[in-house]
Amino acid sequence: MKKLILTLIVAVFAATSFAQKATIHGTITDAASGETMISATVYCPELGIGTATNSYGFYSLTLPKGRHTVVISYLGYDNISKDVDVEKDMRLDIKLSEARNEIGEVVVTGEKNAREMSTTSIAQLQPKRITMVTSALGEPDLLKTLQLMPGIQAVNEGASNLYVRGGSYDQNLFLLDEAPVYNPTHALGFFSTFNTDILKNTTVYKGVYPAQFGGRLSSVVDIAMREGDMNQFHATANIGLTASGLTLEGPIAKGKASFIVSGRGSYVGLYLKAIDNTDDKINFYDLNAKLNWNIDSSNHVYLSAYTGADEFLCFALNNKNHLEWGNTTGTLRWNHIFNAKLFSNLTLYGSQYNYKYSIWEDVRRFDWTARIREMGLKYDFTYHYGRGSNLKYGVAAIYHHFEPGRVAPQDEKSITREYELNHKRAVELVGYLGNDHRLTDALTVNYGVRLSSFSNIGPDTIYNYYSDGSVRDSAAYGRGKIVKTYGGVEPRFSLKYDIGQYQSVKLSYAFTKQYMHLLSNSTVGLPTDVWISPDEHLKPQESHQIVAGYYHRLEESGIELSAEVYYKTMNNLVDYKDNANIFMNKHLTTQLLHGKGYSYGIELLAERKSGRLTGWIGYTLAKTQYKIDGVNQNRYYSPRYDIRHNLSLTGSYELTHAWTISSTFKLTSGGFVTIPDQIYEFNNCAFFDYSSRNNYALPAYHRLDLSAIYRNPKNDTRKFDSQWMFSLYNVYGRKNIYSLYVKQDMDITESHAYKMYLYRIVPTISYKIRF
Repeated sequence: MKKLILTLIVAVFAATSFAQKATIHGTITDAASGETMISATVYCPELGIGTATNSYGFYSLTLPKGRHTVVISYLGYDNISKDVDVEKDMRLDIKLSEARNEIGEVVVTGEKNAREMSTTSIAQLQPKRITMVTSALGEPDLLKTLQLMPGIQAVNEGASNLYVRGGSYDQNLFLLDEAPVYNPTHALGFFSTFNTDILKNTTVYKGVYPAQFGGRLSSVVDIAMREGDMNQFHATANIGLTASGLTLEGPIAKGKASFIVSGRGSYVGLYLKAIDNTDDKINFYDLNAKLNWNIDSSNHVYLSAYTGADEFLCFALNNKNHLEWGNTTGTLRWNHIFNAKLFSNLTLYGSQYNYKYSIWEDVRRFDWTARIREMGLKYDFTYHYGRGSNLKYGVAAIYHHFEPGRVAPQDEKSITREYELNHKRAVELVGYLGNDHRLTDALTVNYGVRLSSFSNIGPDTIYNYYSDGSVRDSAAYGRGKIVKTYGGVEPRFSLKYDIGQYQSVKLSYAFTKQYMHLLSNSTVGLPTDVWISPDEHLKPQESHQIVAGYYHRLEESGIELSAEVYYKTMNNLVDYKDNANIFMNKHLTTQLLHGKGYSYGIELLAERKSGRLTGWIGYTLAKTQYKIDGVNQNRYYSPRYDIRHNLSLTGSYELTHAWTISSTFKLTSGGFVTIPDQIYEFNNCAFFDYSSRNNYALPAYHRLDLSAIYRNPKNDTRKFDSQWMFSLYNVYGRKNIYSLYVKQDMDITESHAYKMYLYRIVPTISYKIRF
């Protein structure tokens, strides 16, 4: 009886405690444009609890019943303080106005600092920060800005590929409004696919990411497109030396629906011809569009689309080589608010990547084409249950279709015969659960699990091989039959402890799987690289990573400091055999070698987001080693992107309301390449002898960039904003090595090493106007 009474008392107390609380919720938007605001904070000072808006501007905060003051803030915007009488669940939508800054009050808006987040290895970027960074050809570039962050490496001069904590560039998942983008670069890696004028927010997770993300080992780059101004029509035009663009946005129904369309086209080929008198041509275009419809207070629909394509015409070895490639994505999303605590997002998306290679002036005269397609349906839920805690869960189903290659003759003069590799198909199923739980005022734990499976399905033919690579037998599978299934559980865990108001320490662990492989023999990222799915002979890649970090905000100066150390292991990595036969080979898996790797390092960051001087200093000390069976005598070796030291300094200073100057300095160790240890002569011919893989460390890379922005804002007599940007890339003309190679002379009796570099000093100018 006593136990029963005690149980009833506990139940009544719990019910009473629950009944004595209520939840305020709503959406936070920009007062001028009506766009939702990501990571805006809602905070109750007297209780010391708060929350932040999600990717769609929604927040939910549970408070004790009674009268409270809540402060709504977003970096770069005026704070709003509201007195609320919380007696029951209530909706409170907020509109924030951008702060009118005087000189000395410049801010980078909307970026949540690392100390506040419950997990490690996260960074947020806004378009304003991207425009501070000078790029080689004058275009603000998201990926080149990310390369200046700790833990993210660049290998080749000017290229946009990312190498994160020892992983290759195919281990990064790029999401554009939740649709994957398979090739995130233009112009053979010299431009980013992502047009800065359309970007709203970018969040980067370096290997330890929440349970809703998966499919890649090294990072997730989650990019949100702008929604378009709900209240006024605007047009923005950009004119540069290598590319120009136009953005249109405005209301469809004022305050209810909006659109935004942004197009960009390049004429890099003309620019190169002017400065280098080359006949090679390289050009690209991209187009983004988005519709945004606020049906009612509980339902919101978004429709996003992207398409882009590149063309590269190269005259080499008396042949005319032609490359074409492009991405297309589309996303339809429905947000629904069930009640004050439960938010959902239903997403249907599609993504396609095409690539083509042609030789026009040759007896072969062929076209090679390949394609990968992906379609997915996801349903995500977030349940806010108090004290800034939330539970995230969801499911997803994804269909993959691989077309690894088709060769066709261009005409009857070609000696090439038509041939096509078998298409591959796969179904991926995902379920996840993640809990961001604030245990006490100082302690927050974020834990979750992701369950996934990846099944190859027919029609398909699977070959089995002898040890020498010859075919032993084969098995045919009909349409829809399961050929091979991989799967597993991927746990994630993070612990955050606040030391007072301005310091915190964190510890994180993640196990991740990557089912698809990208087969490439370059570090540039060529459109001819081939994506393939796992099969009987090719296992998914796996990674374990543990991270510890310390974070400190210096309140008086506004400088945010962070230090993270990490250790990461990678399994089931692949590489080609020496002299591999890879072109249109239906037995491609016989040309692959398998292995493992590890990476560890320390990443330091100091950044300032407000004041006349803003910017950051980042430093990475890291080591990466791979061990592939059959390579380097089965010993560990440094991959090309094993960059030991990486130092980046980026700063922006507002001289006046009109003039802002920026500077970037980058200093890194050289990567590793393979060159002959010795050259010997036999029968009057030179032969190369290689003792090990990547046996030579390139010289250090360093450069200084400068830029200046002149702004002329609209006023009573001037109806538009305008901006001039002047930049100098590689100010002191450093000859940084793009590639190093050894080749025989024409008489084949001698050999020499050659260094190739791309840029000396590159001046650029661009003009932007906004109506």
